[in-house]
Amino acid sequence: SSPTKSPTSSPTKSPTSSPTKSPTVVTCTDTICGNDIANTREPLQCDPSDLSLTILNNFEYTDGGVTDSLVKLLGPSDPALAAALVIAVPHGGSLKPDYIGDRTENDPTYCPSGGCRILADSYTKPIAETLANKFIQNYCKVPYLIINELHRSKMDANREIGEAAFGNAIAESAWTKFHEYINEAQTHIQTEFDTVYNEASIEGVRGLVFDVHGYAGTDWHNEGSDFIQWGYRLGKDSLDQNAVNNCPIDITSSSTRGSFTHARQMPDESLECLVRGPKSLGQRFNDQLPLSLASSMTCGRGLPSLDYQDPKAVASDPTYCADNDGVCSYYSGGYDVKVHERMDWDNDPTFSGIHMNTVQAELPRCIRFATDEVHEEVGDKLSIALCSFMTDLFGSDIC
Repeated sequence: SSPTKSPTSSPTKSPTSSPTKSPTVVTCTDTICGNDIANTREPLQCDPSDLSLTILNNFEYTDGGVTDSLVKLLGPSDPALAAALVIAVPHGGSLKPDYIGDRTENDPTYCPSGGCRILADSYTKPIAETLANKFIQNYCKVPYLIINELHRSKMDANREIGEAAFGNAIAESAWTKFHEYINEAQTHIQTEFDTVYNEASIEGVRGLVFDVHGYAGTDWHNEGSDFIQWGYRLGKDSLDQNAVNNCPIDITSSSTRGSFTHARQMPDESLECLVRGPKSLGQRFNDQLPLSLASSMTCGRGLPSLDYQDPKAVASDPTYCADNDGVCSYYSGGYDVKVHERMDWDNDPTFSGIHMNTVQAELPRCIRFATDEVHEEVGDKLSIALCSFMTDLFGSDIC
């Protein structure tokens, strides 16, 4: 079960010094992306009273006369009411059925050298549900939501199937359904919103997959890092602004390295600016930052973003990083955003088919363990940031 959160808890105030660049230093990102304008898709004056999330598919298992829901796909009752957004929650489940054996941290058969992760991302499920409902309230369109109800100690939906399920047939079936449901939602969006070719003649679905995670960040100060870590399958070294020829990151990132394999070559776009420019998701949320987080210098700020462009520099700053090795963790994106960047998710290793842009967000403890009121505000502002981002890329009919 999830840890109990205090009804009066609030984000802890972070150090007041900033790890970002000096105002007198102009970075490569500033130069390339400085003229970008991030348009805001303001909430519409519409009536969402007849709209809600509907269960579209539900993978269940019955044992001893008790039926458990293991994986759910929710979305609009009519595809015409959809937003072009897929929200996935791989680690938010709490179900621990006896008919699925426990995953362990150091199983020699299934775990990599660094071990397996078995802890849940607490409160990511209710935050994702709040985000989906705020999207409905603000734009009168219904996103798709895929939830893994199994605790991570039973199945990890953000890993290859071996590490994910430890050979358990029921867990393997749940893993398969989770990814099939993401693809089902993507297919609905492709049908409803169509595809578009970018300047490299790559065909991509007009929409976005948003993978919701949470991290403890215990190697950081302040009982866990405060930043939302945005993951584009680009590690700290790839985003290191002190490295030679690392900016723009388009130069060092091939058409299949990193996410946004389609969006990066849309007209007037670049991977550099989509990841950490004014129009990036990290900066858009910074600009929309809920008032409930305003007392903290960093809670909810995006890493990377225009304000915090270099994850390696921030993660190496002793003001923020408490790790004995001097470099704290940055989560750059996992299995989900890698495989669902392509529509033929389990059979297209060369990215030769139709693409769909994906992004991972690692939410910090200062958000996840805050009050329900904070969750409401975060869901509201995330919905605006996501809709604005997609509208700038694909047009206002997206959401």
